[in-house]
Amino acid sequence: MKDIVYEIIGSILIIREQTDESKLTEFSNRMMQKYPSISTVTLQTSKVGGFERTRKLEHFMGNKTFETVYKEYGNSYLVDISTSFFSPRLSFERQRIAKLVTKGEKILNFFSGVGPFSIAIATNCNDCIVYSIELNTNAYQYLVRNIELNKCVGRVEAYLGDAFNVVPKLFNNKMDRILLPLPLEAEKSLPIAYKALKNGKGNIHWQITEKTSNKEINNQTFENRVDEILNRSQISSNFQIESSRLIRWLAPRVAHRAIDLVFN
Repeated sequence: MKDIVYEIIGSILIIREQTDESKLTEFSNRMMQKYPSISTVTLQTSKVGGFERTRKLEHFMGNKTFETVYKEYGNSYLVDISTSFFSPRLSFERQRIAKLVTKGEKILNFFSGVGPFSIAIATNCNDCIVYSIELNTNAYQYLVRNIELNKCVGRVEAYLGDAFNVVPKLFNNKMDRILLPLPLEAEKSLPIAYKALKNGKGNIHWQITEKTSNKEINNQTFENRVDEILNRSQISSNFQIESSRLIRWLAPRVAHRAIDLVFN
């Protein structure tokens, strides 16, 4: 049988391709036997899209629910996968950033979702605070619940709204570190994030997509891109790329990358 593309989030198996129903049933039964924690099977019928980063799902087998708890590095994330974006494939990136945070930092997360980046940081640093903005009302409600679930009240603060409106009103010139984990808005968000850095100094974790056929790209490519974006907003700054890494391939020759920018 041809390999079927899937992912598992908590107790839910998501099959990400359409094929013969008998093959889907056979595959689902096999996966549920292999992974006893799976209690629901869903079919993904659209790509993740839109500002709320959602996808269309259909129930296929097992418990008829889209809500689950996903556990990662000691944290638990309650999520409805039909109304909120969540990706286990960003697990390493969440921990990588969390380990970079130092005592006393003020951190801003433009696109928080149900809270995995923010909560990963807060549980690794008791003396920091993560201001977390989310546009999707459903995701915001789960963000609030996950803050309580993971005992992060007072270290993660949730804001419902569009980051492009909220940040200039509340956070300009206040932050030490900023997360931009939405490649779709990479170019629009960067100048606004820079203005939120305290005295124009600090760290920005910038996720982007880049069309390329190579796994490795010289950082000069990213530096030129940052310069061009900031220049369009009439921003002049000193920065360097501390690191860059490939997160995953989104499509043939379309890379999802993490760029760590340091402004000084």
